[in-house]
Amino acid sequence: MSELDMDAQTPTATLSDCVDLSGYETYDVKAKKAIPLPAQQPLRYVMTATAQRWDGRWMVTDIDPQGGAGATC
Repeated sequence: MSELDMDAQTPTATLSDCVDLSGYETYDVKAKKAIPLPAQQPLRYVMTATAQRWDGRWMVTDIDPQGGAGATC
């Protein structure tokens, strides 16, 4: 967990996780071959999510798949 604010009117948490695309493959079924990821696509990067606690439950309110510019894991 990156941040936790339980004292706020609406408790908020920010979480970070590593996304690993090194084993990911897109496949073109018509051409019967794998489609390579773009050369500039990082294979590992940090993704962040923000969650808020509402009525006793944590709800994800935002996801940043970029995880911040250049954040790698």
